[in-house]
Amino acid sequence: DSGAEDWPSLSPDGTSFSYVSAAAGNADIYVRRLNGRNATNLTADSPAADTMPAFSVDGRFIAFRSDRNGGGIFVMEAGGENVKKVSDQGFNPAWSADGRRIAYATEATANPANRASTSVLWVVDVTTGDRRTLSDIDAMQPSWSPDTRRIAVWWADGGRRRLKTVAVEGGEVTPVFEGDAKILYWSPVW
Repeated sequence: DSGAEDWPSLSPDGTSFSYVSAAAGNADIYVRRLNGRNATNLTADSPAADTMPAFSVDGRFIAFRSDRNGGGIFVMEAGGENVKKVSDQGFNPAWSADGRRIAYATEATANPANRASTSVLWVVDVTTGDRRTLSDIDAMQPSWSPDTRRIAVWWADGGRRRLKTVAVEGGEVTPVFEGDAKILYWSPVW
């Protein structure tokens, strides 16, 4: 399609993908079948920016960041139905493998080289809305491990951008890759 398309997320069964486009005038979340020609705008009913879609592991839901209703993390069915706010803050939602929880960071960035503030890692229970912080150490773009025990993130450490994992049930923060100040390591995916 014409125009920028951002934040792709492949469905678990590999038959479709979601992405963000401003083709309708504002940032909306679209879903398109891999062999299809037409995309469906799932968030056309909202004038707010809807971004950062992430399919749940079973493919039934999409978590996303929205500026609607004060902003935060929202969940909807994969067809766009039953939108529900699960957190009043957050960016880059990542589903746990059991589909019960979503990890998110409190800050977003388009350029990892230009960050000066600290982002906090949170986890929210999709059903109850209970949430808790996992680490007060800078954490960006969470990615949940397949066994649901750890979350990979990147963080700013002076001029470096490093990768680490955080234990979900508390405990250690483990560096994965230290890198050097000349290379930016970011956007981890298990």
